[in-house]
Amino acid sequence: MAGPSDSYFSKTIEKGLAVLSLFDRDHPHISLAEISRKLGINKTSTYRFVNTLVRLDYLKKNPETKQLRLGSRALLMGYNFFQGFELLHSVKPLIDQIFKKERITIDSALFDGEALLALYRRESADTMFYRQPPLNKDLHARALGKAVLSEFSHEEILNFLKKIDLKKYTHKTIVNEKSLLNELEATRIRGYALNDEEFLPGLIAIGAPLKNFKLDKVVGAASFDFSTNNNNIEMIQNDYAEAIKKLANDISEIITTADS
Repeated sequence: MAGPSDSYFSKTIEKGLAVLSLFDRDHPHISLAEISRKLGINKTSTYRFVNTLVRLDYLKKNPETKQLRLGSRALLMGYNFFQGFELLHSVKPLIDQIFKKERITIDSALFDGEALLALYRRESADTMFYRQPPLNKDLHARALGKAVLSEFSHEEILNFLKKIDLKKYTHKTIVNEKSLLNELEATRIRGYALNDEEFLPGLIAIGAPLKNFKLDKVVGAASFDFSTNNNNIEMIQNDYAEAIKKLANDISEIITTADS
């Protein structure tokens, strides 16, 4: 954050972007008063920022409830930014190549603080369809998430678990802290994570972490997803463990090179 003496720093743009950044999956609708309170800006100034963003169609206001949500121009801008993301263009051919050969659902995501940000996904008709959110915080219940967490130190995992709710999605979801720690240790040793219907009944997956080798830091994960109609955990381990580790390694090489 630039200081007040920086004459080339626009506080107006900073505050406008801060308003837009408040909207996410958990906060799709926000009131003017909430924006004012969260950003520490008085209501008059907040109204000026919000009204400008509404008029430019970056925000939409419900005429009855006065609640605000992202407008079409904000969504289009986000999509264009993402499509122009250099890493996406580097990762896409690798995933497309495997998809063309195997015809399996492939996911990739980047780790951002406490959540996974969807990077690129190819979906097979043989895998049960479900809406994949752009931002996912259910790391304990997914192969992608467990692959990321397995690269944390023991202390980092404990600190992370203090911040999240181990929500139970199916009867197989691991919500016991000790059991989850054991699962993550097993994941770290074998180099890949498993999801045995822990997020959705009928959906199993195998995933591996994406790393920045130069920084020795986990930055995301990739996974192969399957339906239990034609597969089971043992089968996907035997058939795809080496393949998912190779894909994760290849993407990690790209990430490391891009950061050099």
